[in-house]
Amino acid sequence: MTGPAVNPTDRRKEFDDFVWNHASDAFQAKFDKCAALTEPEAAVLISLLRAENLDDASRLSSSIRAAVKADASVLRRLLQIVGLTRNKIIQDIKAFVRVNGQEVSLSSPEAIFNSAIGSQLGSEYLAQQIIRVFAHAKGQVTPGMLETLNQATWPGYIRQERAKRMGHEAEYRLACLLRDCGLMFSPEEKAENPLCSDIIIDGMSYDLVSPSAADARLRIVATVHTANIGQYGESKDDLEIRKAIAAMEAAGDRSQVTLLAFIDGVGFESNTAGLTGVLSNADEFCQFRTIWKAAVIAASKVGKRPQVAIPATHHARFKAFCDRYGASLVDRATLGDAPTGWIEAGDGFIRVQR
Repeated sequence: MTGPAVNPTDRRKEFDDFVWNHASDAFQAKFDKCAALTEPEAAVLISLLRAENLDDASRLSSSIRAAVKADASVLRRLLQIVGLTRNKIIQDIKAFVRVNGQEVSLSSPEAIFNSAIGSQLGSEYLAQQIIRVFAHAKGQVTPGMLETLNQATWPGYIRQERAKRMGHEAEYRLACLLRDCGLMFSPEEKAENPLCSDIIIDGMSYDLVSPSAADARLRIVATVHTANIGQYGESKDDLEIRKAIAAMEAAGDRSQVTLLAFIDGVGFESNTAGLTGVLSNADEFCQFRTIWKAAVIAASKVGKRPQVAIPATHHARFKAFCDRYGASLVDRATLGDAPTGWIEAGDGFIRVQR
């Protein structure tokens, strides 16, 4: 089933009106909170940052090896307070060992230190970074100074993990919503492990399909950008949608399938070409605040007619969508804060007959 006639201007206005405020989202907030250094952690770091170590890279390197051997968690704290990330040390050591023909496990920062040569390379690398940052302190490092660095460097340290998890948060919430509504989807594991493999159909990857991989009448591609990723990244989003459509047409599935784009985030505002392409080519789209739209379509694919409770001020905007998929609208204000039998979904609630 292809979507309705698309008005890109209307779709763009809807996107802008409902764009995700990631800064106030609970998912985002859990990354922003940085645990304070414990007294033992601060004591170990201060012992490494003594003047005699900062004046002697070889001595500091030996001290790092000993500290990491005693407690591997020290390694990640050291990476963080000098402004590095877990991936940065892996990539830099990888470049060195390739040039010099050495073998070191690079699966994680800790794995680097599991061999003698890796431990030496890793500690020497860290010693240089520590001296770069802390030489100015001349060994007068205090717990307060360390805690200030701990808090200041945390956002950069967690950036890669945040981006990785953020990219999968949309499909996780989609999976949980469909599960809670009693609607079938695949892969079911997404509701527990959003980093699991996607569904591949005719060579195309879909984050989620419904009701099943063998009968994928709803196919979802999810993309969330909370920062400027540049023209290449956004053009790639558009390309994935167009390739999915081409694959469905080649397989003769186009008339039976609804292609839904879950697309959200202020990152699209910096370069709108990809956003315009996705909004123009996908059959339907939804966002975190309008995630209920995904459940409405999934329900329609199995002959169910859900009820959607959203603010009355939104009814006119979404009436045509709901009519298209046999859903009825209810004023959210009439339900209260936690209505029995309803599933929270973005700005509203949804109820699907079991």
